[in-house]
Amino acid sequence: MGDMQYSYENAIREFVYIELPFDGDADGRNDLVRADIIRPRELDGEARIPVIMDPSPYYELYDRHGEKFEYSHPEDKWNSPLKLFPFFYDNYFVPRGYAVILLATSGTALSEGFCDIGGPKDIASANAVVDWLNGRAKGYMTRDRRTPDNEMTAYWASGLVGAIGKSYDGSVPNGMAATGIEGLKTIVPISAISSQYDWYHPHGALLNGDDADGGWFEPDNFAVTLQSTADGKLQRFNTKGGWRRLHDGADKEHRSYNEFWGERDYRAHVDRFKASVFLVHGVNDLNVMMNQVDTYWKALGECGVPRKIWLHQYAHDDPFDVRHDMWLATLERWFDYWLKGVDNGIMDEPEASIEDPDGNWHEYASWPVPGAAPRTFGVRGGADVRLGTLEVLDDDAATGDAHDDAHDDAQAASDAARTAAPAHIVTIKGARIRELTTYAESHAAHDDRLLAIGAPLEHGRHISGTPRLSLRVKAGAADTNLCASLIEYGEGNYVQVSEDIHALVELKEKRPPAGGTSDDDKAIFPVCVPRKSHEMHNMVTRGWIATAHKDSFAEFTPTPVGEWMDVTFDLLATDWTVRAGHRLALAVYNNSKRLAAVPLSDFDIDLDSVRLTIPMA
Repeated sequence: MGDMQYSYENAIREFVYIELPFDGDADGRNDLVRADIIRPRELDGEARIPVIMDPSPYYELYDRHGEKFEYSHPEDKWNSPLKLFPFFYDNYFVPRGYAVILLATSGTALSEGFCDIGGPKDIASANAVVDWLNGRAKGYMTRDRRTPDNEMTAYWASGLVGAIGKSYDGSVPNGMAATGIEGLKTIVPISAISSQYDWYHPHGALLNGDDADGGWFEPDNFAVTLQSTADGKLQRFNTKGGWRRLHDGADKEHRSYNEFWGERDYRAHVDRFKASVFLVHGVNDLNVMMNQVDTYWKALGECGVPRKIWLHQYAHDDPFDVRHDMWLATLERWFDYWLKGVDNGIMDEPEASIEDPDGNWHEYASWPVPGAAPRTFGVRGGADVRLGTLEVLDDDAATGDAHDDAHDDAQAASDAARTAAPAHIVTIKGARIRELTTYAESHAAHDDRLLAIGAPLEHGRHISGTPRLSLRVKAGAADTNLCASLIEYGEGNYVQVSEDIHALVELKEKRPPAGGTSDDDKAIFPVCVPRKSHEMHNMVTRGWIATAHKDSFAEFTPTPVGEWMDVTFDLLATDWTVRAGHRLALAVYNNSKRLAAVPLSDFDIDLDSVRLTIPMA
């Protein structure tokens, strides 16, 4: 890791109010957003330096590793610089010649405006920082006077920006890049959203949450919690219909992909990206799930966007805690390359760094890992057809055996069965159940799920990518869900994700400071370790679809009750190695407790039609 060349304690700590090109809170004037800045004093007037920024709506609400904003003059924070910048970006990068900017996005903390949950105003408020740094937007030393003598310029800035953040903070950089803004050179989205629709309504479903009807935290309700109360009142009374647009646009009743969600679909505009992307995600993240990764990563490659990916085995956890030393070193090299032009070879290295079940990291040319190919499985019923067998249909790919004409004939006959009258039908009861059928529960049939268990694997199998399920079913309700789980049975220490969607726990041990320190800001944080449990079962991945959206996420089409229909949907992407001797199992059921309580439906399933395709190396 590079040396610390500049004083952190003596760094310049300042703030600026940047003017947006719109009036989001309808108070009669364009909004001002507050950005807090820390930069090396030694370089002031001596060099133009790049910026690392973390845009967020959370700064007044939530801790960053136990730290929140602390103002030098808390009694007048509007006119006070920060004395504590939460987390480590400032401590680490300011001594290495960067400025760090923490932006409160539109309508949050000390920023005026309206928080539109990843929408155009949110993204524009972050882009305003890039514009200000490049002389394209006005900034003011205080929020009370917009006169030339109160203007503030970024004379010290090179104009090159890297945007980084976790969760919402990382989703905003995705949105920034989607606008193609000049000056944004790289983004580092960590556990971040690339399509807001897929976060709120994955595969057209309604996630379980805290709303009165049990549904997910919808955009209008979410915005209420984020909108600034800095002036002593919630700014929701007059926002040019902003609150109503959030409510109506989200379309909670039908959950259709529409113009509202299109504005928040950043990966749909990867062709506009001028920024490189360093993507980090946990394969067991149940907040921002892996459906934010696979399609996005593929689009980046197709559009030739320079890219890098880290996938760890945990959940909504930070790489600072997962892989501490390597994270600091890699992040520094990444920013040095993209923001300082240092030819350090990082772009000549493999694109993908993937953690295996034992905590070891492996480098791959890309992701899904090279050699991962689709393996297809079918289902054969047992004495009670709801407890069946998961069978390999493409023996050459799954076991390495020679391909022969007999296998081709068997495959063709099996495929033909999908269009014939079903010969083997299983009926499952409509129910909302846990996604994981435990090992203890796997020995008996259940009336609310189909469970098909495979033979012990002769060799370990590396699953890398997005599994897909295809089957013929008959539903008993016009708008319900169809769900599936891919389960591993076998003894092991498996990651356990807590209710707060994390898989790391803090120890009493503290790390050394991450970079420079001051009397007010030491950047000392606990060491974290994975939460694991010795079990006989493991949830590899899961997936679902709202049957009324089986043909289109943009069109809500009530399911024809009592008619056979073909349904195909992806499970959440993953990267996981199933050990030799363990068994893979497929569970199919009506509704998951991860989803809201929608109308339940019995399902008839054509067993001969079931096809589970898993990318395996």
